[in-house]
Amino acid sequence: MNLKKSFAMTLVSVAFAMAQEAAEPAAAASAVSAQPAEVAAPAEAAAPVAETPVAETAPAAEQAQPVAEAAVPAEDFKPVAEPVPQPAQEPAPATAENVQPAEAPAPEPVAVSAAPEGPQGAPEGVRMGPPKTPFTVIHGSAYNTVLNEAAADNVDILLERRLTKLYGQKFFYIEPAGERGVVSLGNFFGAMDISGDIGRALIGYTNGSFGAEIRAGVGKRYYENDNVEQKVSFKGNDFGITLSQMLGGYVLTLGGDLVTISQETDTDPKAPKAPKTEENYRDITATLVLTDGPSARTHFWSAGVNFTRHENEQEVAKTLKNDNPDSYIGIVPFFNYGTPALQSEHARLMLGLNTAVPVIIQDEYMVRDTVSGAEAKKNMTHVGLTLTPNVVGEVLLGESFMLFGEAAYQWEALSYTKGENVEAGDYKVLESVADKVQATVGLRYQYKDWAACEFAFGDKFFTDTKSIFNGEGVFVSFGGFIYF
Repeated sequence: MNLKKSFAMTLVSVAFAMAQEAAEPAAAASAVSAQPAEVAAPAEAAAPVAETPVAETAPAAEQAQPVAEAAVPAEDFKPVAEPVPQPAQEPAPATAENVQPAEAPAPEPVAVSAAPEGPQGAPEGVRMGPPKTPFTVIHGSAYNTVLNEAAADNVDILLERRLTKLYGQKFFYIEPAGERGVVSLGNFFGAMDISGDIGRALIGYTNGSFGAEIRAGVGKRYYENDNVEQKVSFKGNDFGITLSQMLGGYVLTLGGDLVTISQETDTDPKAPKAPKTEENYRDITATLVLTDGPSARTHFWSAGVNFTRHENEQEVAKTLKNDNPDSYIGIVPFFNYGTPALQSEHARLMLGLNTAVPVIIQDEYMVRDTVSGAEAKKNMTHVGLTLTPNVVGEVLLGESFMLFGEAAYQWEALSYTKGENVEAGDYKVLESVADKVQATVGLRYQYKDWAACEFAFGDKFFTDTKSIFNGEGVFVSFGGFIYF
């Protein structure tokens, strides 16, 4: 029995030595690569060693045994295999020193480095963009009123064109002067504001790669008596929808609205042969935009087209009655570009150029000359090119304050109009004029990651001392955030 025991101990020692020599090159290359061999060990071998520090080498020694078993007869192997589970404590002193080098390289850093960036639970394929910094936070309406593409997003741009970027954002925004509130819950978002004379509600959803919102402002009145029926639509009636979809590193957005621009009253008399009166004061709009915002780092742009059907007319018995209706179709292709021109740890300057090519085609209609009584055709067509260079600068003043300034210069580089009317007959107008300059300065204060407020000063703050006290024209916009 002692001879068999000695022989078994010799086989275990030889097998362990062979396993150690095979493990040393792998341990030098990567400590983590040694773990799959341990997992591959049988469950019976792993169970008894899991409670002691010697556990990690026990599978290696046991895996080496089949090599030694193949070199001895079966009848010699049986007595050796029986005592191995019982004296499990005996080889422990011999293997404890060899276990320590395998435990030194901990695998935890490898797991930590594999953690994804961005909000937890982001769907696969969604590019969350760079980490949030003081220069990439969401702003209120006071910021980026010149629509510079390289500047950070404000709530207006997000709700109009970039619904997918609301994914993972949790905040409440309130703008008292603008009579508006916006809330984002990470996936769902909503807003309340004033459209014309009535309130408008908005609700939407985004999962990071797709976003959708619907909005509605309803103001209707129905009136009826023995003589007439009336239907009234209030100014500000709005029914709209917007859809956004990520395409790789780009976002495609499609939106549309039906908005009442002035109160409409449709009158239907009940008397026989009495004429029916209809009023159409509305805008039907549609917008298609493609932007590289999610993937852009140096060059930011958006391209698209705006479509508008403007109706401003009154019909009596299906005959146009107003003297100078200006109903038209408007198509405006545009391309906007922005880039950070200068930047440091505490400040940056962004330059941009917004380009639009408006095309307006007025409805053709007949007008009667009040003097001669003759009827003449009236129409108008306009084509233009508008260039709007803009600049946005911002600087951090300590940890809590940001000062920003904006300026834009609108240049109607080309404006060509032709048409005909009763007074002038055929006419043509060609001009180029820079007629608008916009400049604002604003301040943002943020307390930790809890809350922020920001505002932009109006021109009267600097030109009219009384406005500071009566509150008229002091601010372009004022809003506050609560973050979660």
